[in-house]
Amino acid sequence: MLFFTRHHFKKLQQAIIDGDLTLLKKQFGKLDHASLQQERFSFQDMTLNAQELAIQAGQPKVLEHLLSAGLALESSTASPLLYQALRQQEQSLALLTVLLQAGAPFEYPEAETDYALLACFKYCSEDKLMLHLSRLNEYGADLNRADAEENTALILALKSNQQALVQMLINSGAALPENLAEGICSDELRQYAKRCSEDLRIRQMMLG
Repeated sequence: MLFFTRHHFKKLQQAIIDGDLTLLKKQFGKLDHASLQQERFSFQDMTLNAQELAIQAGQPKVLEHLLSAGLALESSTASPLLYQALRQQEQSLALLTVLLQAGAPFEYPEAETDYALLACFKYCSEDKLMLHLSRLNEYGADLNRADAEENTALILALKSNQQALVQMLINSGAALPENLAEGICSDELRQYAKRCSEDLRIRQMMLG
């Protein structure tokens, strides 16, 4: 019996890595839920549960199937699933979306960066940052959440001199502090942010 169980898990691992949903569903029917949740797979010098394996393999459709089949939004390491998804070079937005649709939380008190929105600045490349922040905002993340050093997403965008991101965040509801600390960004970007904030205020006033 153990031999056949290991055989099914080996096939399941390959199905997850290859994104083979047909084989995945077939193997699912041969394994019990508790075993599926507890099983660990070796992949690229890592030991992962099935959900993490789907993330590391860049397979959002597989991840969606695993979660819809009842596997938990739990990681086997100190890194939350959401942060593991953000680290992926490919398919990170699709993986993030699947996790958010499944109800993944935004807050991780035990993590070095305790809020997913702010973690984007740590894990996402600059060209993908806006898309990931927009997706988190779409699912209800707090744009004005600050870290221990009182950095909000907008402050981090100002510090990194990302004008387009500053505009997007302000237009999405990020509050611009009345008294920005000196040297946080260029005077030009500071004035631009103030204009964006004022333009938004006027539009909202006109709309009543």
